[in-house]
Amino acid sequence: MTAKNIEDNIRKFLDKKNIKADKRLIIFLFFVVLSTIFWFLNQLEEEYLTEISLPVRYTNFPNDKILVNDLPNHFDLRIRAHGYKLLEYKISNKFLPYSINVNSLALRMQNNSGVTSLFALTRLLNKDIEDQISSELEIVSISPDSLHFEFADKVFKKVPVISLLNLVPETQYMIRGSIQFTPDSITISGAQPIIDTIEYVYTKRIDFTELNSNLNDEIDLKAINNVEFSEEEVDVNINIEKFTEGSHKIKLNIINVPDTLIIRTFPKEITVTYFVALSDYEKVLPQLFEAVVDYNEIQHQENKLQIAIKNSPEYIKTLRFNPKSVEYIIEKK
Repeated sequence: MTAKNIEDNIRKFLDKKNIKADKRLIIFLFFVVLSTIFWFLNQLEEEYLTEISLPVRYTNFPNDKILVNDLPNHFDLRIRAHGYKLLEYKISNKFLPYSINVNSLALRMQNNSGVTSLFALTRLLNKDIEDQISSELEIVSISPDSLHFEFADKVFKKVPVISLLNLVPETQYMIRGSIQFTPDSITISGAQPIIDTIEYVYTKRIDFTELNSNLNDEIDLKAINNVEFSEEEVDVNINIEKFTEGSHKIKLNIINVPDTLIIRTFPKEITVTYFVALSDYEKVLPQLFEAVVDYNEIQHQENKLQIAIKNSPEYIKTLRFNPKSVEYIIEKK
């Protein structure tokens, strides 16, 4: 800024404040501003001590170990630098994360009850950090003064994938068969106390509504803290097909009847009704169903026996039957 600019700005300021622009006042204010600028520039040349925060991240952990403790996500640095360099930092107010290669640290190790404890002195990182942030910033101290790592042996386990998908077919459509995941199981790894408690991994909760055609998609798996997955997502395949209603009359079987007795039921047959995909309609046969009444239930019933369906095709849906119970008579052979 030139002397002429400073003087013009002073005049404009006085005009806005409705202050009479007396020449002596302008000269006085001119020198006040000018001296302030020189004082500020002189202060920037001085050296200062201050603290800054440096974000850190960690790479290259041992492949056969799992970290079981928390590490600091930043260092508090006490630094010495010229004022202008500190001003530059205050204006930008950020540094790129400092990357710590764990395998390259000078670590001291101690084994204790299956947990490997290691530590490294952060002051040994001074030069490397200075090279990253700026050679004009001198690091006086780093907090924390040491990094502590606790590792447990990494174990592996194969577990199945379980669906948390909400699938809602459109009217007159149904899901044909079961949901297919590829792969249908993944390998998880981590500390043994955690891995031993995990029997399944789950997909994320996603809604698929008004389905009227086959669904093929990639689905993310639900993450588990401190557990690594061999796969982060799986392919899902769901067959959607129009359905129709079918029905059959099937013979009623009587089980647990003593050899000396004959049980006769009324009626002897029941009607089963179900929904089935069009492509499976012809596959549904009466002999694939088994409906029974149990002689052992007679003592708990007065004059009717309850019917139960023991077997039915796995590809049908919404199975209903009628009647629900039958009357009976007992005869001796």
